[in-house]
Amino acid sequence: MKVWNKAPLVRLLLPFLIGIIAAANFTIHLYATLTCAICAFILLAAIVLIPKFNIAYRKSYFFGILLNSLLFIFAYQLTLFNTQKYSSNHFSNYCSEKNIVYGRLADSYIEQEKTLKAVVEILAIRDGDSWRVCSGKAMMYFKNNNEALQLKYGDELLIHTQFKDVSGPKNPGEYNYKRFLSFHNIWQQAYVSDFSWKNANCNSGNFIMSRSLKLRKYLLDVFQKNELTGDELSVGAALLLGYTNKLDADIISAYSSTGALHVLSVSGLHVAIVYLVFSSMLFFLDKHKKTRIIKAILLISFLWFYAAITGLSPSVLRAATMFSFIIVAKTFNRHTNIYNTLAASAFLLLLINPYLIMDVGFQLSYLAVAGIVYIQPKIDAWFQIDNWLIAQIWTITSVSIAAQIATFPLGLYYFHQFPNYFLLSNLIVIPISTLILYIGISLFVFSPIPLAAKYISIVFTWLIWILNLSVKWIESLPYSLLQGISISVFETVLLYGLIILFFLFTSTKKYKYLFLSLSFCIFILLSQAIEQNKEYNQKKITVYNIAKTSAIDFINAKSNVLLTDREFAKNKSMLSFHILHNWWELGLNDSRIISEEYMKNDIYIKSGYIQFRNKRIVILDHAIEFKKNNSEPFLLDYLIVSKNVKMSVQEMKRLFRANKIIFDSSNSNYQIIKWKKECKVLEQEYFDVMNEGAVELIL
Repeated sequence: MKVWNKAPLVRLLLPFLIGIIAAANFTIHLYATLTCAICAFILLAAIVLIPKFNIAYRKSYFFGILLNSLLFIFAYQLTLFNTQKYSSNHFSNYCSEKNIVYGRLADSYIEQEKTLKAVVEILAIRDGDSWRVCSGKAMMYFKNNNEALQLKYGDELLIHTQFKDVSGPKNPGEYNYKRFLSFHNIWQQAYVSDFSWKNANCNSGNFIMSRSLKLRKYLLDVFQKNELTGDELSVGAALLLGYTNKLDADIISAYSSTGALHVLSVSGLHVAIVYLVFSSMLFFLDKHKKTRIIKAILLISFLWFYAAITGLSPSVLRAATMFSFIIVAKTFNRHTNIYNTLAASAFLLLLINPYLIMDVGFQLSYLAVAGIVYIQPKIDAWFQIDNWLIAQIWTITSVSIAAQIATFPLGLYYFHQFPNYFLLSNLIVIPISTLILYIGISLFVFSPIPLAAKYISIVFTWLIWILNLSVKWIESLPYSLLQGISISVFETVLLYGLIILFFLFTSTKKYKYLFLSLSFCIFILLSQAIEQNKEYNQKKITVYNIAKTSAIDFINAKSNVLLTDREFAKNKSMLSFHILHNWWELGLNDSRIISEEYMKNDIYIKSGYIQFRNKRIVILDHAIEFKKNNSEPFLLDYLIVSKNVKMSVQEMKRLFRANKIIFDSSNSNYQIIKWKKECKVLEQEYFDVMNEGAVELIL
């Protein structure tokens, strides 16, 4: 436990993190917490400053509990303080059906096929005949046209629009975009039509950020002027500048499936190379103490300028902050403990923005570095290699293994997949991407010299082409990706407990850690056994909420049949976003997608009539054949009304007697409103999938 004792900031960071996570997930307004914090501070000061208490506070459990409680309460209160929607002047408190607001673009827009997506900071809202100064951010969607494309960070706009709360996931297992935006202090969204906004021709963006974004645009133009196009342009822009807007789905999927996605998000590797390049360039400042201070200031300035250019992602923030601490310590010849440095950088960033801890990139970044620092030396020591080349290969391998061990539980929890060839991909990707970074920096430096830039860009393009080809080749290998893994938060915690205890055993050789790690392993197996039992006993029907689409899932144990439209069945990205994650969470391993009749075991589907186990269902749409002259209505458990079928609820009831009518999301909202009114008059039980989200019918 020597490492633990030498890193007191790590111990102090833990209650601080727990306080932030508690506030972010529960947001209970405990106004008494501020008073508690003040009382705790007074007690702490009293214990430290008044000798008469005779408490050896450095060894006292009471002191430790008090200090940890103080950090927890402080972090909790800090998080609530940084949650803008709790502010009395948040613009949502003054919203009406139609609003006129004065806002500022808080970042560069993201260009989509039909719209431009931009975060707008609301500065004032029209309240009657006057303006009310307010705060808060909203996600706005502008129509993609020439006028909107001229917008840039910091532009102030006059906007006439209607705000709506960001909706949560409408399907089980679907990505929670509302939660993601809430961690960025965004709870409202608005769609802005062509003539509903006007540029005030005033820019009040942060000067440094504005200049950084202009420089990034200039550097992107350098790529384009040197004839970089397609995947080479998109990967080069992502790798060097953190500009990911041009990446297409296939490239992202290839890098993700091979465990090389970290290359496309500017991270510690990129910041380290920038640090080494500029540190080498400023070698002449190492001679004297005063010049070393000047070098430190320049290096830190370069690092943060690069961080700003790349968009200040969590991984870059972490790396830039950590290197800043290292530079300062090195300048003044102070020994730094890497764990303390990591903890200090996390403290600083979380004090500025507590919600960074909820960012997946932030979590993975810190875990990867912690794994490399602690685990990699132990793995590297397995072999003593004299050959330089093989030693370098083994170093990359040990780094990859260490980072993967530290991050794979979180990867399984968030992404439900594991790249089986991560070692092979990193052996290829890390050396090539490092070379690309050096060549890319050279391209920027020599861009004013056309002939030099031309030949450098040729090498740069070929290197990226080789990198992309290598990644796609690894993706094409059999069993390159293990998908469909689903673990709970509890199991994720158990996995980390197992890893930590096992490596404590390897370090200390104390068998109590080995026994504890084995007990964690048993708990994981028991948890999985309980989940498997639950999965084998599940029987349900799910009607999904997917715009203008009918999608009905018949789930029996670990197999299922999805009845949906032909177009949707062919759309892999839509299937992945809306449905696939639910299948993984349910442990389904035998899935069939159909758009017509199907008969097997306990399911029968033909012409809109369905028998699933002991339930009778009819899907009422334009294609169904039914007899209007039936003397007796057909008895059903569920009637699923689809595709705006031209029939009133009264007509439906003459044909079918259903326990519940379900209006799926392929219908128009206008038609659903009419049907719902009829259902209330006729006292017919119903469910509106479009507005209430997917319905799960447990059998």
